Amino acid sequence: MNKPAKKIITFSALLFTGMHIINEYTDLSNTPIIPEKDEKTFLWKNMNITYIEKGNVQKPALLLIHNLDPSSSKEEWLYIDKQLSKDFHIFELDLPGCGKSAKPNIIYINYMYVELLNDFINKVIRKKTSICATAYSSSFTFMLARIYPDIINKIIVINPISFQKLYTPATKKGKLAEKIFALPVIGTFLYNCNMSKSVITDNYKSKYFYNEKNISQQSIDLSYYNAHYNHSDGKYLLGSILGNYTNINIMHALPKIKHEIYLIGNENYQNIFQEYKNSNSLIHSIYVSHCRLLPQLEIPETIAHNICNIMTN
Repeated sequence: MNKPAKKIITFSALLFTGMHIINEYTDLSNTPIIPEKDEKTFLWKNMNITYIEKGNVQKPALLLIHNLDPSSSKEEWLYIDKQLSKDFHIFELDLPGCGKSAKPNIIYINYMYVELLNDFINKVIRKKTSICATAYSSSFTFMLARIYPDIINKIIVINPISFQKLYTPATKKGKLAEKIFALPVIGTFLYNCNMSKSVITDNYKSKYFYNEKNISQQSIDLSYYNAHYNHSDGKYLLGSILGNYTNINIMHALPKIKHEIYLIGNENYQNIFQEYKNSNSLIHSIYVSHCRLLPQLEIPETIAHNICNIMTN
């Protein structure tokens, strides 16, 4: 073997060893930052789905669904669930690939989440349910209402995604990204880089919050913890998202939904809201200010007030 080949092999071995050490350190250093809540587990298709139930069982059911992102979890509702549970029977779950729910090595598709929500409502909630979903989770919420209309009451969506983004199909580049993130060492390392605390902090500053002063360290720590829970296996969901496997065209389903739909967001969402309203006359829009993607964390009182008004209207 010539010297250049030996150098390449040596460098590759050192590089892989370094990646492995960083991955192990990230895994070992990821510890809970708040006490465990009264969490329950729903076994679904050999996956443990973690959820929380609050409020009076005699009250109307409300299912809160966080944004579809490996750093998101049911803690997205941390600042409003106590208030909402006074008037409603609240359920919050960690979607597969997120939080403390199972994060299997699979390709995550939109229809999987539709079927999960259908089974969760039928087997756990067991009564007609209103849903409040955030951003990308709106897509499978709408599809759920279209396919299984009898189990849904009202639909509330915080910052829905444009039709164009949801319609983007899987590409060769996206499929390659999914395969790379599924790799044992390299995929985990790239995921850990994408879900580092600095990247998550930047996301809060540039995408999630309007005012940096409103960002709590607890929110960032929770996002980081949930992103790396279960050995950073959220990488499989991230790969599927980057590969556009979680996307779906809702343009044909939305006009056929007969439920009342309420969209909540800031004025930057006017064009998207109008796009939705043009498709379905049952859609209402509510504008809130001084917030971005996650207003339930930034202006929780305002969001809780709007949800209560919608539910009791």
